[in-house]
Amino acid sequence: MILRRISMLVPSKRHAEEVVRDLMFARVKRQHIHAVARPGADLKELPAAKIRQTRGFTARLESWFWDINLLLCFAAIAVLLIGVWASEWLLVAGCLALVVAAVFLSFYFSGQVPQSQIDDFDVPLKHGEFLLLVDVPRWRVSQVEHSVRQQHPEVELGGVGWGIDALGI
Repeated sequence: MILRRISMLVPSKRHAEEVVRDLMFARVKRQHIHAVARPGADLKELPAAKIRQTRGFTARLESWFWDINLLLCFAAIAVLLIGVWASEWLLVAGCLALVVAAVFLSFYFSGQVPQSQIDDFDVPLKHGEFLLLVDVPRWRVSQVEHSVRQQHPEVELGGVGWGIDALGI
């Protein structure tokens, strides 16, 4: 299941622990909360993020999908031109359908799934702040953000991305 990932920049470990406790009270499972900090920081009481979550794996995955989509689109266009030249209209129709589907899926994915990269938070992390990545279903994003804003005005909400629960990213 694809979940939306809310990025929250928290000024200290104590604040991060409070936010995690309040998120769990708001029925966000601990397994859907991931804490990131600078190397060597103590994450003992916080649910530490996995390596895949801290190394921008979702950005690489998104890039791979984009590249595969482009290759598929160009291959379909090449086969479409061969089909037109050979007067194979069934082949032409199939390739047109494939190109249209690829373009539609590209626009849908890029428009519906915004991405906040973990690299965007390098400077605050180096200064000792903590980053919480909170995965929730799409319909809960505004509810969780509103709750955090009310209870923790010191938390800076840094964007929404996506994660896939089954892949641990």
